[in-house]
Amino acid sequence: MGLVYKPDHPDANENGLIDRSQLYYEKGQAAYVITDEMPETRHMADNRMYTSKAKFREATRAHGCIEVGNETATMLKPRQPVKPDRRKRVEDIKRAIYEIRNR
Repeated sequence: MGLVYKPDHPDANENGLIDRSQLYYEKGQAAYVITDEMPETRHMADNRMYTSKAKFREATRAHGCIEVGNETATMLKPRQPVKPDRRKRVEDIKRAIYEIRNR
């Protein structure tokens, strides 16, 4: 006997659990399980090897880092376009030419 969390199922108990034997899946359907395991990966902040995603993320937060892809709040914020300053651009080009010629 195994219990599965299906709170919207009509036979679910007060905790939203249902006996696994009461569920069936049509051909091609199945539950998708994401495990905590991952291939052994070296963490760049502490140089340790991890096989647990949760432990890896815990170490990331402990060292004050973020995972690339977690910063959705900053990604959703529209960027302000940079107004080109013609005078600064001309000065930068002149300086670059001068540096190349006078190496």
